[in-house]
Amino acid sequence: MTRWFEENGPNGDVVISSRVRLARNITEYNFSLKLDEKSAERMIGDTLEKLKGIKELNNYTEFDFKNLNECQRHAMEERHAISRFLMEQKNAAGLVSPNEDISIMLNEEDHIRIQCFTAGMNMPLVYDKASQMDDLIGSSVDYAYHPKYGYLTTCPSSVGTGMRASYMLHLPALSGMGQLAGIMNEVGRFGLSMSSVFGEGSSSPGDIYRISNQTTLGLTEKELIDNLDNIVKQIIDQERMGRQQYIKQRRVTAEDAAYRSYGVLKYARKLSLKDALVLLSELRMGMFLGLFEENENNDFSIYQMMIGIQPYSLQLERGKLSQEELEVARSEFVRENLPDLK
Repeated sequence: MTRWFEENGPNGDVVISSRVRLARNITEYNFSLKLDEKSAERMIGDTLEKLKGIKELNNYTEFDFKNLNECQRHAMEERHAISRFLMEQKNAAGLVSPNEDISIMLNEEDHIRIQCFTAGMNMPLVYDKASQMDDLIGSSVDYAYHPKYGYLTTCPSSVGTGMRASYMLHLPALSGMGQLAGIMNEVGRFGLSMSSVFGEGSSSPGDIYRISNQTTLGLTEKELIDNLDNIVKQIIDQERMGRQQYIKQRRVTAEDAAYRSYGVLKYARKLSLKDALVLLSELRMGMFLGLFEENENNDFSIYQMMIGIQPYSLQLERGKLSQEELEVARSEFVRENLPDLK
């Protein structure tokens, strides 16, 4: 089955994914950060049994940190199937859909985190999936809800809808023009936050960034999403304009960068993670700018390769590797999965 990150969706030249996360807590338990180990295990066990009783989740894969080694947990985080916060928890479990577009995490920052992805820019679809899953789970557990304040969550900024909506964006042109630091500061005025996916601050190998709402109290889900969409559409326009200016003013340079990246990826025998992400970013932009001839691989997802070259994803398939072995394995993975371009 094709996983969500193996596809390109609407506005896929810039938008890699749409995601909605819902934070929910169960009335009879303290918040996760206040649970002792025994209580956490009881909350996880009781909730997991209730989830397994929902027929719509029968084909989901169950996971429990007690049965997963470090590599397996990290590989799930690299594929976005679980969150970075959950990775730090000693006791955690949940369910993941067959194509990994839906995850239900237990004992994250809140008791239950419902996470839904879809490729490209399609927030209505991913919001509907999250809402349907929320209703299913809510029919089996008693959510902590206040008639005035809404859903009660560990973090005060999540109280209300308990929703975090986000887009993952590929922004090589804005990054190359040095505009991202300013954009990151500016979006905060609109109640949003922006961060790099594979780096820190405005520096991100691969030029992949996530933008999401910061607060939830006092706004409806629709208002939160509309606000996010308005800002993201402006960023998309700026990125596309930057790419077109780059092509118009420096077409030969753009072609050279895309073809050089393709050549190195195709023939390299060792690749560091940073180098591979930079090269794949340049290749992705070149493909969407039409710098390569038309071929059957135009819909190929470069982002799936960015996930596949991550250290734990590689070691999950090939076993424990030294740093040099990891770089060799990374180059082999790229050569095996690189589309045939001309």
